Amino acid sequence: MSSTNDSSIPRRVAIIGAGVFGLSLALTLRRKGHCVAVFDQNAYHETGYRPSEYSSELAASVDHNKIFRASYGKRADYQRLALESRKQWLSLNSSQDIGHDLFVPCCMLRVQPSSSLGALEMETLASMERDGVRDTQFVKGDPKDCRRAADRGLQHKLLDYFIPDDPEHLPFEAVLDSLAGFTRCADGCNYFRRVAEREGVVFSLGPEQGRFASLIEETLNSGKKRAIGFMTADQRSHYVDTVVVAAGSFSTQILPTLSYHMESSAGTIVFFKIDPQDKALWEKYSPENFPVITWKSAPRGKDGKDIGSVYVLPRTPEGFVKIGYRGIKFTNFQPAPDGARFTQDGKWSIPLPSEQCHNIPSGAAEAIRNFVSIFMPDFNNEPFFSTKLCWYTDTLDNSFLVDYVPMYEDDSVFVCTGGSGHGAKFMPVLGEHAADIFENKEESSTPMRQHWRWREDAPRKNGLEDGPGSLRDLNPCRLERPL
Repeated sequence: MSSTNDSSIPRRVAIIGAGVFGLSLALTLRRKGHCVAVFDQNAYHETGYRPSEYSSELAASVDHNKIFRASYGKRADYQRLALESRKQWLSLNSSQDIGHDLFVPCCMLRVQPSSSLGALEMETLASMERDGVRDTQFVKGDPKDCRRAADRGLQHKLLDYFIPDDPEHLPFEAVLDSLAGFTRCADGCNYFRRVAEREGVVFSLGPEQGRFASLIEETLNSGKKRAIGFMTADQRSHYVDTVVVAAGSFSTQILPTLSYHMESSAGTIVFFKIDPQDKALWEKYSPENFPVITWKSAPRGKDGKDIGSVYVLPRTPEGFVKIGYRGIKFTNFQPAPDGARFTQDGKWSIPLPSEQCHNIPSGAAEAIRNFVSIFMPDFNNEPFFSTKLCWYTDTLDNSFLVDYVPMYEDDSVFVCTGGSGHGAKFMPVLGEHAADIFENKEESSTPMRQHWRWREDAPRKNGLEDGPGSLRDLNPCRLERPL
């Protein structure tokens, strides 16, 4: 077995998870000379990551589209990482051969909770100013910004939305972000998978050969453990130098020691579908005419939690209009195994079975219907075409977790996960930064090292402090499949 302390020596690496994080890291490590194999329980080579109404895949990467944004308030390192990623997406648009762009810069309208800019928005604009990109932002209530938007042909996306029941009939304040848009997530993942395969990454996909079963460990003379490989559901053993866990919302089930750092949580997604024969709606909600819209129906609480975030994306080529609610990140607390490093009342949150994930909480459905009544009245009387829970991996602070797991010796277990609902946009560059940490650890040059390190001394925030029986726990909630 090769030494794992010398980054110049190629390693045998197995990555558990073929989603955004696993694909990006796999491709970069392979290009750096490592021998890389990727395993996943989903048969993505057959499905192409494409979601369907009755899809059984719970991975967040199985999605039509994901929001691209560089708006991060004071978190300048994430803003800069997003800008770096945007350049790469645009480069891929001009070079890849799948027939349409993987990144669509259709703009994003960040609608405020009231008729004035919120504190987070002002932090974002100040951060954009510091990085020299304030000219890409257009405040609707600023006449100069409106004139600039008109000069750039963007005035039609500075949409007016009025505050319900406001005695003065005031509009919501909003900021149009011309850096933003969306990525075609499924197509992007499938593209990266095909490129990685072409460059020598070996994929084992499917419920038998790709499904993780257990780590293969040995105990050293010091009493500490080292992973030397893992077994898959087909009872095959795979011996490697480093096992990488990049399994999204299933990461804690694969490696229970991660349970302090992260938990599985669900966002609520609904779809409307536009008939192509309805020319007016087809054009109105196209990416050319309709921006991504995000709305915080209430300011963030004193603890920093979002309590009313809703968003909508332009229609897809198939006519799907996706609306998401993340005001409450729902959990599913179940009895935890003995190996879980952290539990709450002996429980932890894991994804619901796939057959239960097409039902959504009634409160989330009401929040989305309220959003529709204000921002999309064309659909007021329309039933949802489909609904689902999308399972994410929330960390202590919404920063990713990319580091070696200290409980395992000889750099034998590495983790690359914790997307917290905003990781997909970074797919073209995430692997470079993660591979820098993989090879160089404390000597890595990426500015993300400070944010992505193992941080067991950090307090549990970001909702992770809410345990079983809380407002977020789906068990006491009534799930339904609303019309």
